[in-house]
Amino acid sequence: MNIPSHGKYKWLPILYHLVDTLEPKKIVELGPATGLTTITMAQSLKENNINGHINSYDIWNNAYWGTKENCSKTIMEWEVQNYISLWHLNFYDWIEENEEFDFLYFDIDNNGENLLELYEIVKDKIDNGSVIAFEGGSVERDKYIKDKTTMNEVKDTVGYTVLTPDIKYSFSVIYNRDMYELETTVNK
Repeated sequence: MNIPSHGKYKWLPILYHLVDTLEPKKIVELGPATGLTTITMAQSLKENNINGHINSYDIWNNAYWGTKENCSKTIMEWEVQNYISLWHLNFYDWIEENEEFDFLYFDIDNNGENLLELYEIVKDKIDNGSVIAFEGGSVERDKYIKDKTTMNEVKDTVGYTVLTPDIKYSFSVIYNRDMYELETTVNK
């Protein structure tokens, strides 16, 4: 497993194994920023011979997270550009499109309101086997959400599972429990 290092996202190996386990043909990513999560998923597709592709969407309007050009450059350095299409599109415009996917990674300044909005649009896809993964979901992460609905306020509605310890930059999934047992699969 050859994946980028990210000081905040220590769970990138879990993301890699999740893609390997699910073998998704169509991945949607909302919020690639610098592209490290994108590269992790693409590396899993590449190294595990999975015939899949990632449509990755962002608005790249924050100096901290970089530009689309820098994201693209990093992806090319990892030689995974054939697995990825980068698109400049915001979350709300993506919701209008209601794109089909097998796996979706969600990281757009996550809070409970955003998660609920996403869930309402894609819950039928989850029922049919699509899986959602997102940064956040832990009690510790909620301490950093100001003036918004916290993730744990919507946990019962959405039914997500936190796959990391209770840390600030946690990692969670939403999926049909009748189809998968992801907690035991990715934590092997």
